Amino acid sequence: MFENHNSEQQLIYQIEKSKYIIIYGAGMVGELIYNRISDYGLENKVIGFAVTQKQENKELDYKSYKIPIYEISNLAKFKKDALVIVATLPDLHKEIGQSLSNLDFQNVVFISSELYQNICQNYISDFKKQHIFSFEENAKIRVLFMASDNSKVSGAFRCMVELCAMLRERGIAVAVILPHYGSGVCLLSQKNIPYTYIESKDWGYKISQNHNLLEKLKFFIALQSNQKAKRELIKLIRECSVSLVHCNTTYTYIGAVAAQACGIPYIWHLRENMENQGYRIFDEKNAMKLIQGADGWIAVSNYIKNLMTFKGSEAIQVVYDAVEREGCPVHSREILERKTVQMVIVGAITPFKGQKELIKACGLLRKRNITNFCLQIVGKGERSFIEELQKEIEQYHLEENVVFTGVSSNVYYFFEKSDIAFTCGAKEAYGRVTIEALLSGCLVIGVHAGATPELIQDGKTGYLYKAGNSEELAEKIVEAVTAPELSRRIAKAGQEFANKTYLKENNVREIMDIYENVLHRKRSS
Repeated sequence: MFENHNSEQQLIYQIEKSKYIIIYGAGMVGELIYNRISDYGLENKVIGFAVTQKQENKELDYKSYKIPIYEISNLAKFKKDALVIVATLPDLHKEIGQSLSNLDFQNVVFISSELYQNICQNYISDFKKQHIFSFEENAKIRVLFMASDNSKVSGAFRCMVELCAMLRERGIAVAVILPHYGSGVCLLSQKNIPYTYIESKDWGYKISQNHNLLEKLKFFIALQSNQKAKRELIKLIRECSVSLVHCNTTYTYIGAVAAQACGIPYIWHLRENMENQGYRIFDEKNAMKLIQGADGWIAVSNYIKNLMTFKGSEAIQVVYDAVEREGCPVHSREILERKTVQMVIVGAITPFKGQKELIKACGLLRKRNITNFCLQIVGKGERSFIEELQKEIEQYHLEENVVFTGVSSNVYYFFEKSDIAFTCGAKEAYGRVTIEALLSGCLVIGVHAGATPELIQDGKTGYLYKAGNSEELAEKIVEAVTAPELSRRIAKAGQEFANKTYLKENNVREIMDIYENVLHRKRSS
């Protein structure tokens, strides 16, 4: 029996009646379902998480779970007694349903988008009742960080967590406001960083919907729900005597609005080129006034600073994010020693990240009878675009050379097994994965566009190629492989450069100077 429920209560009622529970999906949704089952004291019914096939590269991710993870085929003996809760993205439900049907599972429930939202709201409501939000006592400066996402694989979120931890070490009290449920809370918990939820919607809408008046109207109506968030945030700022608000990305704005209402300063961290990600700010004219009204701005690169055209943008300060391998020291290694050249590209799978350009370059290698390479594409993306890339792979006969691994929170696993890493997005705002690849000892080949030239010196710490030029990219790969000694020297120079340049001491000192200057100006005004 395959079912859909509309509310958490209906789901819990069915769980109570079931002998065993299998949670199909070991991602964020699966974790949420397990947490809610535990909240109701029913965790002893859970056999474990199920996946279609366990992947070797996911083993480190799997170790963080509280219960075992099995391949679904190994749980077929429970097909009559277990309730299978399919906790994955909705576009996978049909395929998974067919697999479960083939295995003859009798009782299956799918977590729809509506049910997921209901469970998230209940989780957040219970969390806020059970956890009193507060800053560390006796701190002179209290900084409230506004996150625009809540994902442990988001570069912006990870950088925020690391910055919060560094600030706390130096006596500044920090806390984070999360806009929705997500996987990023595990990073905050690991660092003992206080957080709470104030549900809100960011102002980024899809460019593809720019001419769809109905969708724009829906988006406008959805933004009105932020009035409740604004009131809640103002109350929190006043009760906690917040010194300043730090908006972590260009997407989030509700913290700036609340800070203005409370008469405290706010700083805007400009981390992304939104249009490169397929988004645009809704009501850009008024949005620019709000950004322009900030008491300070931090850009993650000169590239991002130069994109800003609002009045006063010349005062934007460029502070490169620190990227350090905590608990995993940088070590030298030799690349290009194996018969098969191992290559990797890490990041969101979108048209803006250049995976198609790289696949074409690999196709050109194959045309030259160069086949001793393997490219791993690490990340997640829209199924339609991944299918488009798979067609390109088939067109160039690269089925044996290119592999999609899915998303991973442990990117160093891939970098340390690779000889060459790529950054192919022509409008990268910064490129955290570029630094991570350099630190891992990879030879990095990047596009000569966006912020990448700020991170790589062509021929010295990596290689650069012209954006959109797959032929030149292919030539750079050939150059790297046919001159392995030179490539090793360049990779080591890149690793040494990254290890010396992107230090947390540099990053946190510059941020603290900005805070102190902003607060001094506020006190003097």
